[in-house]
Amino acid sequence: MADRKRNPWIALLWKVLFRIAFGGYIILQFVVFVLLLWVLSKVFPEPNAFVAGVLVVLILASPFAIGATSYLVFKRMTHAEYVLAESERWLTERHRYDTRQIERRNRVRRAVLWIPASSVFLFCLFLDYTWPPLTHLFHAGYGRLGNYEVSLPLDWSITYSDSEPKGSKRRSYARAEHWNNMLRSGIDEFMGKRPSLTSSSLGCYSSRPDEEFSFSPSPDRDRLVATRQLSHDNVFLTCEEFVSQDPWRAAESHRISCVTAEQDFDCSLYGGDARDVKEFYDMVKHIKKLK
Repeated sequence: MADRKRNPWIALLWKVLFRIAFGGYIILQFVVFVLLLWVLSKVFPEPNAFVAGVLVVLILASPFAIGATSYLVFKRMTHAEYVLAESERWLTERHRYDTRQIERRNRVRRAVLWIPASSVFLFCLFLDYTWPPLTHLFHAGYGRLGNYEVSLPLDWSITYSDSEPKGSKRRSYARAEHWNNMLRSGIDEFMGKRPSLTSSSLGCYSSRPDEEFSFSPSPDRDRLVATRQLSHDNVFLTCEEFVSQDPWRAAESHRISCVTAEQDFDCSLYGGDARDVKEFYDMVKHIKKLK
């Protein structure tokens, strides 16, 4: 300790190395956690609602558990240094501020410490609304598909996109999913109940006129209910809307297929409800043709 006091560069180097090592320790915890999930999947390979629920709970709780454990370990390892630094800071503040100002600053500091945990908790609690916008950041530039530009709804999670394919024979595309009750479904799975998760999907593709692009309805399941002609900004679309009764759904779902007059671009919706249909048509009406 005395050597580090005499040479501040050694003290700084020690702090940097310690924090790098501690960062590696946190990463090691995540690796051990992933290995634990892998072992559980091998021990219980058969489908099991209880095991699946346990895995969901572990995945959701792991950031909190690892964060809390790392904080406690770090606090214990740096306790002596922390006490010394706090005593010096406290003596300095006693000369600068009165007791009330110090108490207010301490209350603010304690409140700020809860911000990261509260943010993660709120993110998971409203997962249906917080996750989709993040996927739009991960797939920046997804909207340019061939000669067209499309903007997917912000509350849809982009799962795949390929806006600049190599070569002219491949189709550029963007696909998205709309999930409801993701967190609640995990809790239902843990409780042994039927998951309440519902989902629908949409996809937009650029294509060559000689490619197969249209939706092929199933005669015994899909019923044509409407045909629409949409025209805006030199984009002419023909949309066919079907109503389907899937065996795994309690209510009927909608399937929509829209294709341009040149047959070089199409968008489709699968498994949507009335709200999804409205968002789909709003998206299709804002498709732009690039010059």
